[in-house]
Amino acid sequence: MHRWHVILLTVFLLLAGGYPSMGQKLPMPTDDLLGSVNDEEEEGYWDFSLRTGLNGSQAYYRAWAQGGVDRIAVVANTVFSAVYTEGAYQYGTRVTLRYGQTRQDRGEFRKSDDLIRIRNQFRRRFSDERFSLTGNLNFETQFDRGFDRSYENVQSRFLSPGTLTQTAGLSFDPDSYLELTVGMSLRQTFMRDTSLSERYGLDEGDWFRNEAGFTFILKYERKVWDSVTYNGYLETFSNLQKSMLNTDIVFTNEFVGEINDYLSTNFEFSLQYNDDITNKLQIRQILSVGINYAFM
Repeated sequence: MHRWHVILLTVFLLLAGGYPSMGQKLPMPTDDLLGSVNDEEEEGYWDFSLRTGLNGSQAYYRAWAQGGVDRIAVVANTVFSAVYTEGAYQYGTRVTLRYGQTRQDRGEFRKSDDLIRIRNQFRRRFSDERFSLTGNLNFETQFDRGFDRSYENVQSRFLSPGTLTQTAGLSFDPDSYLELTVGMSLRQTFMRDTSLSERYGLDEGDWFRNEAGFTFILKYERKVWDSVTYNGYLETFSNLQKSMLNTDIVFTNEFVGEINDYLSTNFEFSLQYNDDITNKLQIRQILSVGINYAFM
């Protein structure tokens, strides 16, 4: 079997594993896939959620003395989550898809957002339900090509890179809005386009890299005002063969303001550090208004 068939089969199995039969109890999705467990429940049940949205911004100038650039930006997103609970055991899957384009005044289209992320979590709670054994299986890549600021050089493609991460550890969630996880991880990086291998820390021409290390994850979600919710996510990965100073860091912050049942405004501020890619701190900031609809 061709190596790319193996990779695509892995993605298919992740999706298939998270596709449940129809059930009941339909909560809105959150970054914490698995909620509290009622040990007295005997029969298992599924919780489902599906939400889609279309966010955008627009600017138009004609004879404006101070100057300006016409532009239209649109980002589509879909989030599906499902959680199965049976006694002290839980399994959750969450699929996040995002894609956006920006059209500038010269008619150029540029990618503004692009993400394929699949998270799977298995959990077994202890008698003290604040503690649990957890196992995570996560996959991440993108749909389309990404370019540098000059829009001349390709920096990424579908499955270039693609990452698959397995983590086993201990979780502590003292309340409904906070969760901490510490564990050991394996992380595989795939490169469909090997001309980009060196850009992501692989040797020239290599298509695969495997790493082992320690992982720390912190999730925080809480309503900070009547109609504003804050979502925070911090994840670190420390390669066992490198110094702790080379730890990879992902830190995202998102404020979601609900205007009404269909309109919302979002502010996202994210930081990333990965010295396999660059020694500089990567920064991302987005402010948008859009239409969101929950199907389940």
